[in-house]
Amino acid sequence: MNFENIKDKIYPWIKVVYEPGKEVPNSTNEIELSAEDSPVNMAWLGNLAIYYAVDEGDNFSLILNRDMPADLKLDQLHDLAITNLDRDVEFSFNETVFGGYGLIADGNHEAGSLCLDGIWHWCAGQLHDNLVVAIPAKDMIMMVPVSDKDKISKLRKFVMELFKNGERLLTKQLYLFDRDKNTWTIWGQAE
Repeated sequence: MNFENIKDKIYPWIKVVYEPGKEVPNSTNEIELSAEDSPVNMAWLGNLAIYYAVDEGDNFSLILNRDMPADLKLDQLHDLAITNLDRDVEFSFNETVFGGYGLIADGNHEAGSLCLDGIWHWCAGQLHDNLVVAIPAKDMIMMVPVSDKDKISKLRKFVMELFKNGERLLTKQLYLFDRDKNTWTIWGQAE
């Protein structure tokens, strides 16, 4: 993989990371990869991590450690991926069926929006509050105002229902975006 040819097509890719020994849904075998064949990633929060994917037109492939130029640091790759995402993907803010709100993009980058601080400040500004956010699937990110306990309950219920037969699932965990502190925490552990 020639890095110069792909650098404008690299995007942050949110994936679930499981604790060692914990069974991954729909999988009975674990694959051990060498360090150079492992995907480049950084921990985000809870059981989510940020990987880096190359848009190959009809599919995405993850950047592996062996693909990284020797002079490129992880934070530089992260900044490059965020710049590409911000430049190339348009997000829209929409109401959900349960009374919350969601970000819609192209079906591939919704979860990647976690990396774009500006979007989250804008969303929090739209709702005039901090946000409780769900990332239940790769193509689904939803939020409600932290002050609306009824909507938080509906958000949690929606996520649990989605996990019964949803696709491209990520996490049942809820997160808190604090717009004043510009921080993410696991919902319920912030106080």
